[in-house]
Amino acid sequence: DRPDPPRALRLSGASGTSLSLSWDPGFNGGLPQHFLLRAEGPDAPPPPAALVTSGFSLTLSGLQPETAYDVTVRARNARGDSAPARLQAVTS
Repeated sequence: DRPDPPRALRLSGASGTSLSLSWDPGFNGGLPQHFLLRAEGPDAPPPPAALVTSGFSLTLSGLQPETAYDVTVRARNARGDSAPARLQAVTS
């Protein structure tokens, strides 16, 4: 099966140009999984691509200062992507 969405997505730190995030993995569907992160701001260009990690935390950098971002994290395995976990966070 496709993996379950990540749980308990949380902001673990923020600076003027970065957001540090962490989460708990959901059920992996019985297959190895990775996580895709993306941040989108209303007046800011998004990072050029979704960032991928096999861990349960990541820092998104290269963001605009004092900007609200909608952050999504999806789990992905060989069968597809999970629904997104969402969080709104603001760079300092």
